[in-house]
Amino acid sequence: MMYYLLAIAGALCGAIGENGQDRLARFISWFLFDVTRVRRDLMISNLEIAFPGMSDDERIRTARESLYHLCLTMIEFLASKHRDISAQVSVKNPEYVREILARGEGMYAVVTHLGNWEAFGSALTRQVAPTHVIVKKVGGPAMNRRVEELRAFNDFLTIKRKKKGDAFAAIREALTGNRVIGFVMDQSRPGEPKLPFFGRPAKTNTSLAAIWRKCPAPLVPAMLHRIPGTRRMEIEFLPEIKLETTTDEAADILRHSTVFNGAVEAIIRRHPDQYFWMHARWK
Repeated sequence: MMYYLLAIAGALCGAIGENGQDRLARFISWFLFDVTRVRRDLMISNLEIAFPGMSDDERIRTARESLYHLCLTMIEFLASKHRDISAQVSVKNPEYVREILARGEGMYAVVTHLGNWEAFGSALTRQVAPTHVIVKKVGGPAMNRRVEELRAFNDFLTIKRKKKGDAFAAIREALTGNRVIGFVMDQSRPGEPKLPFFGRPAKTNTSLAAIWRKCPAPLVPAMLHRIPGTRRMEIEFLPEIKLETTTDEAADILRHSTVFNGAVEAIIRRHPDQYFWMHARWK
């Protein structure tokens, strides 16, 4: 039943056009933020930690806009079989990625949940280079099935963790094929350490640092952000991260993960109203 409800919702979202999608996202985000207040306190608390100098009114505005962008992302994704999710996306500096890939080592894109992350993988594969994003199961079986179908339709290439070692093997294969690996840094796992993030210890995914040590390739922070006042989106790649290794593997992994946190923090500071503030990173 859930699968068909999502399919119907996607068809309806595709039929109402961009203006209708925008109004729907505004209504749903208003209902969630101001009526049911879903995770409102967590979002504002996270913003208090990340931006202590921000006024209370500005935190509320930023949290509300963040939820609106999340709702719009979900609507665009559901409707993507009927309206191309990557059609409004441009890549600011594609030549930078091509220059890095010319080395023949593949590339890690260090990304986070900002803007429409579903459009990021789709647009990058279609416009620059095949991009595989490491993902987790979404919701129950029916919802996950629909999500996987839409991602396949959108050329959003994925790497899934099904059993120990298979994700790493898929990453190594993709890098050997000179492809891009999109690694979402704010998907922490149980038991992960707390490392500096916006000046406070926060749960941090150290998988990328551990994988990079065994399978090195260029590391490039990247983001997709919405252009204010339009429905257009832009992907931008930032300067490559250079790391040094020592004989102390455990220390290197923590140090490198802290560097990745810093790169993600810099991205979020540019567009805080488009970031997904619902993660309890500082819990």
